[in-house]
Amino acid sequence: MRALIIGIGQCGTKIADLFALVDFEAIAINTSKSDLEYLKHIPQERRILIGESLTGGKGVNANPVLGREAMKRDLSLVMRKMNSVIGYEDVDIFFLTFGFGGGTGAGGTPVLAEALKEEYPDSLVVAIGALPLKEEGIRPTINAAITIDKLSKFADSIIAIDNNKLKETGMDISGAYEKINYTIVERIASLLALIDVPGEQTLDASDLKFVLKAFGSFATVGYAKAEANKVKNLSRLILKSFENEGLYLDANIESALYGLVAIHGPPELLKANEIFEALDYLAQKIKGKQIFRGFYPDPREREVEVVTLLSGIYESKSIEDIILTAKRYAQSFIKAKEEAEVRKRELLSGLPDFDDLYPGEINE
Repeated sequence: MRALIIGIGQCGTKIADLFALVDFEAIAINTSKSDLEYLKHIPQERRILIGESLTGGKGVNANPVLGREAMKRDLSLVMRKMNSVIGYEDVDIFFLTFGFGGGTGAGGTPVLAEALKEEYPDSLVVAIGALPLKEEGIRPTINAAITIDKLSKFADSIIAIDNNKLKETGMDISGAYEKINYTIVERIASLLALIDVPGEQTLDASDLKFVLKAFGSFATVGYAKAEANKVKNLSRLILKSFENEGLYLDANIESALYGLVAIHGPPELLKANEIFEALDYLAQKIKGKQIFRGFYPDPREREVEVVTLLSGIYESKSIEDIILTAKRYAQSFIKAKEEAEVRKRELLSGLPDFDDLYPGEINE
């Protein structure tokens, strides 16, 4: 299965650069020339500066209107570069990595998602976005809410990563952001590494594409790993992967339509009764009742790894908080703007023109 990672904006290109580090095909797109130069692993020929005529290569300062316009202006350049990278081999999934609260990512990602769906109708377009911290203020929240709305019309699935999980790490801010970026890459890379690989029960590309083709709804990737000698009950480890401690999104998993679970580890630990106990529980818990599964016994492994993908999610407190906050602010802002216009008209009504006060001052 072939996946192409496309990073848009500062946050997105940093994540794409980590994917390139672990040998994924990756492209970086940004309005900031310096941010593109900062990358370490994506080759120079796969870094695309957009909107230079608009911003001078200095970024859009978290303005999604400028980000959208930059992508529109240079969309033909981006698509030509994309075609040259893809060549004649099909891409199964485009993963678009970005930050929901920024400018280039929030504004440009929906434009690119729409173009990719038109150009490559048989490929999936999956958005992987980092939700803003509550402390970042109202502007990133508004950017995120509007971007969610726009992406839901074009992306097959939206994998949202809640940056508010940063506060649970206890790390300094740089280390916490880096940890979340690594976490995103680790989970997606671990999942893709097990697709089309021989196993006791194998997940193939069509299984993954079916689960991710989820009508623009949300998806989340759960993860759990433990040293083999510390696994007392595999069922518990599987359950841990899709509970709150294993997820990076506050979501009601019971609202999910589809699930996919991949388990990789020493053969003696992959006990059928413990696996099916957990999978039966998950199948009963989610709304869609459909679980795709892959089991990969490997005598060389000294760890057990579980990757869980849940899609078709329509209930998420993380998402709802952002959208409701943005709606409340938008309504109050529009009301305040209308009141200001009324007040201005009332204040200025009845004023004469200059000609009324200075008659005959200009000689013909």
